[in-house]
Amino acid sequence: MILQIYSGRRDPEWLVTGELETRLLEALEGLPPGPEWTPPTRLGYRGIRIEQDSPALHWLCVKGQVLRQEGAGTHWFKDADCTIEAMALESGRTFLDPTTLDHLIKMLTEAH
Repeated sequence: MILQIYSGRRDPEWLVTGELETRLLEALEGLPPGPEWTPPTRLGYRGIRIEQDSPALHWLCVKGQVLRQEGAGTHWFKDADCTIEAMALESGRTFLDPTTLDHLIKMLTEAH
């Protein structure tokens, strides 16, 4: 996981394994299609990037919008309740600043 939040310094990264990894991947695979969108380039929160090695997939979750990039192209999905993003943020609780984490979770809660 990579929390894309900072400009000018390294974004926090952490590894998710075991049951949580399985739950996240199953949730991602079960998402309904969504409209096309362009990832944000602004300063501040730009989403959570989930990188999967085998098969090589990259997911970007931003306030209920999900983008999947793979060798065959780009696909867009919708996570109306921001469930995956919240689960991903919670998985980083031991790696992230508590104030920042609480602010991001509150932002997601208010997003819907």
